[in-house]
Amino acid sequence: MVFVGVHGEWGRIDVTQADLGCGQDRESIYKTKRPAPLTCYECDWRLHLVHKTHSAYDLWFLRHANQAPHCEARAAGEGMAHHLLKLDLAHHARAAGWSAEYEVAAPDGSWRADVMATSADGSRRVALEAQMASISIADIEARTDRYGEAGVEVCWFTDRKTAPWLDNVPSVQIARPDDGDPVQVTAGAARFEPAWCDDRTVCDWCDCEDCGAGVDGPLPCEGHGKWEPAALFPLERFVAAICQNATRPHRLRVGWDTKGKWRWITRRYFDMEEEQLQAHIRKYQIVERLQTVQQRQQKARQAAEQEHLAAIEALLQRQRALIKPVVEFIYHEAGAFPSVARDGSPEFAMGVPVHVRGKPYAVICPVASRISALRRRLAPLVLFAASERERSRILAQAAPGQRIEVLTAELTPTSAPAVPRRPDQGDLTVRQAMNRMLGLDRM
Repeated sequence: MVFVGVHGEWGRIDVTQADLGCGQDRESIYKTKRPAPLTCYECDWRLHLVHKTHSAYDLWFLRHANQAPHCEARAAGEGMAHHLLKLDLAHHARAAGWSAEYEVAAPDGSWRADVMATSADGSRRVALEAQMASISIADIEARTDRYGEAGVEVCWFTDRKTAPWLDNVPSVQIARPDDGDPVQVTAGAARFEPAWCDDRTVCDWCDCEDCGAGVDGPLPCEGHGKWEPAALFPLERFVAAICQNATRPHRLRVGWDTKGKWRWITRRYFDMEEEQLQAHIRKYQIVERLQTVQQRQQKARQAAEQEHLAAIEALLQRQRALIKPVVEFIYHEAGAFPSVARDGSPEFAMGVPVHVRGKPYAVICPVASRISALRRRLAPLVLFAASERERSRILAQAAPGQRIEVLTAELTPTSAPAVPRRPDQGDLTVRQAMNRMLGLDRM
């Protein structure tokens, strides 16, 4: 069963049209005394015009005469459903003001359209393909690409219950009701349902704490809309929308479960998706800026912590280095061996207290910034420093007339411990590490 053939005088004819597509009378070639000069455009075999009714369809088609050779045109027809769908597609395109031809082939034979619909001004051509048979995703993508290379738009139509390629090429699934009602588009078209936070400057929909890629602070709403399947609607309306350029195939850009899939959409839904996409882009531009600022702040904090830890380590080194000379100094001065504490104490401005006969006598290397709060307590004691620079810092905070002695000792340089980026649960924090170094965890 084919719909187009070649007349010996009139050329290519389309028997689905009353004027055969060439201004002639269809009856003039039907059941004539002398066979009409009709041949197949593919194999040149003689054809006969046949008229039948099928449900609500008044069918006119061409049949190859007996003993016809293998023919690609005849093999292209794969059952009544395939033929009826081609008839519907051509009819709907013509009803929309376009021309429609069956079995239109590329000049180089790289493609053959079931129905080629062409706009009145010739600016657009759309191949309407009835794909009822099984086909691989790779094959249908390759065929779609060949149409694109030729400047031909394409839409694939199928009535198969499952079509794995439906998401991979511009296509729709159709269903023909048993009661004779119009053919319906059941899948392949989509609508966008927008959703936004009431206050778009602060997104409060998500509590997963990952949407901001770890940045602190509120972020603007990036939209929470999603693509949904369109409700069933008539095939006639869909083909008309294609011809009117009211619907276009679009690879979806939003939705974890829909992103990248091909769907037929309208401009209105495209604009809704675009608004959400731009909001998403703006949000993550803000995220990137916040990340840059917060990373810079984090590095500054780490540098400050590193510097502070280095200062603590240097203080501990000075205190350890001065223990021996301080003991000798106090022994010669007081005539008794002093008792030196193991660690620095907050009560002595983090300096190491030294006792003689059970009473406070001196402090080794107190922290200058802590002295002012303990000035009266430290005033009667001897404060030891490891350098003139340290003595100057202590002097600036100590009570007037405070006795400060400078003793020199050889220091053993050691590298400061590295500051961890983010302590894992159960590890020591920076504060805990500092307290342990200073012995505060034992108080």
